[in-house]
Amino acid sequence: MQPNLQRLIEQGVVWQGQTKAEQTTGYVKTGFSKLDELLGGGWQTPGLHEWQLTGPFSEQRLLLPLAQQAIEQGLAVFWVNPPAQLSAAGLHYHGLGDAMHIVVEAKQSDACWALEQILRTKNTMAFAWLSQKETTASNVRRWYKAAESGQTGIVITEFSHNLEARPYSNRLKVRLTEGGFALDILKRKSGWPVENIELK
Repeated sequence: MQPNLQRLIEQGVVWQGQTKAEQTTGYVKTGFSKLDELLGGGWQTPGLHEWQLTGPFSEQRLLLPLAQQAIEQGLAVFWVNPPAQLSAAGLHYHGLGDAMHIVVEAKQSDACWALEQILRTKNTMAFAWLSQKETTASNVRRWYKAAESGQTGIVITEFSHNLEARPYSNRLKVRLTEGGFALDILKRKSGWPVENIELK
């Protein structure tokens, strides 16, 4: 491969097309009918999704419905570097108690490797809290490719002004509001970006 083309691919400016037929995509409901409609049915699965947070713990309203559905489907739920310790009482309170939960706590580079391995494992769903520094185009491509085997992964990170392309299925910016929370869809497969979507 030409060095210049390889460099563009590594920067995420160019993404190689598939050489085989696309796998049939299903959807997991988001828990919000308005968001399901905007995303063309919900979270694509298999798929890799990015949630950029403007404040701590603003992801919970999106995370809980997804984790509950994973448990209903009998999936193991992986928590990679969660921002707080999981507790049995808290999981039970949110209806997440009857499932296998695996917590991975590791330095960021090891967490990136762990996420790839999890996404290669059948019958799993992964939530990973990673810094923008680690969500390089090459890392995201590896995670996306790993998820294609049938898994759903969520990368939760801080907000970034970097508009460099990344092969996520969806990219969202999430923020809390007085009445609930709002988000911007930075990237979606079913249409153009959309801003300021209020959800309750």
